[in-house]
Amino acid sequence: MFSKIVLFYSRDSAGRNIARILEKISDVNIVRVEKEILYHKTLQINPEVCIVASRHKSDSGIQVLTTHSPGNFGTAEFGGNLRELSIAPATYLRKALICLEEEKEKRDLEYETSFEATHHGPTSLGFPIMFVEVGSSEKQWSDLDACSAVAEAIKRLVESEPEDTPSAIGLGGGHYCRKFSKIRKYAIGHICPKHNLGRLDKVMIEQMIAKTMPKPEVALIEKKGMGTEKHRIIGLLEETGLDVVKI
Repeated sequence: MFSKIVLFYSRDSAGRNIARILEKISDVNIVRVEKEILYHKTLQINPEVCIVASRHKSDSGIQVLTTHSPGNFGTAEFGGNLRELSIAPATYLRKALICLEEEKEKRDLEYETSFEATHHGPTSLGFPIMFVEVGSSEKQWSDLDACSAVAEAIKRLVESEPEDTPSAIGLGGGHYCRKFSKIRKYAIGHICPKHNLGRLDKVMIEQMIAKTMPKPEVALIEKKGMGTEKHRIIGLLEETGLDVVKI
């Protein structure tokens, strides 16, 4: 068993570029797959953490370096299973974002860095998994400076352990989680954005908690990003025993 594995999809141009750079700067175990990673139900690996080097696609064309764990709060339009979350390695996600910011600054890249909310598959692999991405179009996927920043961030994730930081889940706000991305006091695992709050019930909140590693102590809520679901969600969170912190 390899403790940490980097995964990429053979037809993902950003993933290929990141993997090529990684091969030159690190001896990390890199696994290439021929099927899009979002749609895998099983893989013949069992790592401590799986880091997916990937493109990020958005019609906005935003220049961004992102990280997140996969999962579906509702339907499974882009892989994974209905109402199922993956295992989110919170301290690795925190470190990934810090590394992306530092590598961006070193290269003076005009890119945003941020968490993304939990979305898409795969959801059933049984080990902690996270995506580290460059986006949001072919222009950025072929930007070797940006891909180099991601590769170096992944190298740092693989070669040293993340700082021991209290874990949390996040609720509210937009897809790019700009407020959560500024937080360093907590390591945030699964994040449910405002547009998915209506899908949350006790079962899904319990799943956010159970599948964030290490076990979260806190639920962070974006107090101005909860909409009409705010009071219902806070009520559900109060039943969990987590400290509810408004940001």
